[in-house]
Amino acid sequence: MDTSQILVTLGGVALISFNLWFFFGKKATNKPAAAKGARYACPMHPWITSDDPTADCSICGMKLVSSDELRK
Repeated sequence: MDTSQILVTLGGVALISFNLWFFFGKKATNKPAAAKGARYACPMHPWITSDDPTADCSICGMKLVSSDELRK
């Protein structure tokens, strides 16, 4: 292998590594503080519930909303 092949290979590996880190790296999340005992449910599938305010419905992918909002 000559020098140009080594540089191209290293550049390709670096580019692939950067892309994987950029798209799949851990993202910092600012999780809103949940009220003690708050429950969140899917508007379309109210039996899907969670304590996590940032959770998504496992069926349709919608953001879960506060159970108090569903009663309004």
